Amino acid sequence: MARRRITMLLLGAALFILCAAVYWLSALYGKMRYDAAYKDYRMGISAENYALVPVSKAVPQDLLSERINFDTVNHKFILPLKHQYYDEQKSLAIIRNCTYIFDAKGVLLSKMESAEEMGQQTEFGHCVKLEDVLGAKNEAVSVVHFHKENCTLSLNPFRGLGSPNGPGRNMAWQGTAYIGLKMQKEVLKLKDGEVSARNFFSNRYERNDYELGISLYRVPAEFQKISCVSFLVRRKAYGPNELYIIRSR
Repeated sequence: MARRRITMLLLGAALFILCAAVYWLSALYGKMRYDAAYKDYRMGISAENYALVPVSKAVPQDLLSERINFDTVNHKFILPLKHQYYDEQKSLAIIRNCTYIFDAKGVLLSKMESAEEMGQQTEFGHCVKLEDVLGAKNEAVSVVHFHKENCTLSLNPFRGLGSPNGPGRNMAWQGTAYIGLKMQKEVLKLKDGEVSARNFFSNRYERNDYELGISLYRVPAEFQKISCVSFLVRRKAYGPNELYIIRSR
């Protein structure tokens, strides 16, 4: 009887090891396959018709809303943004104002930085404000594959106790997401290694199961014959946001 139990335990352990090995090899193969087609967004994008160009990686959080303007008369983009720098000597975060102006093709015309906000361009009489088009149910963005790397699921029943914002979403995994971003001419392939996912078992999720942290600001439809430039924002959980411009090659 004891020998039978030992045999069953050994078979169970062998089956567990075999399943774990198959899962690990499958995940590794999937990552290698998608790595060949997708590119880290910080290094650009895998696309024939578009280029992703960094604008700033020092934009403070919650300061991009209503700050991307398109001049419908002069056909240029005006971005009166702020930059956040950290002074290590003073151990202090410093905010400076910076106005970017791009033409209709997304080429930088000027960049002016000033310590005072009054130094920024503030005339927007002929401007329309670009809005984030990536809503919760928008089909322009999708997660094609997710590679799990670190389990972050919290089993603490007192998580968030006493916090005014509550416990928040209990994300199960942190890993690399392979993202498809639908544009007019093609689907852009982006890879982001700092994405959290809620679903514990599957690597294919609904959009709401992810914390992608990206926004896409696009010219309104009535002006897209003038310009097809878009602005991509990667919102960070900690630290400043990153701003990129997507323009045609």
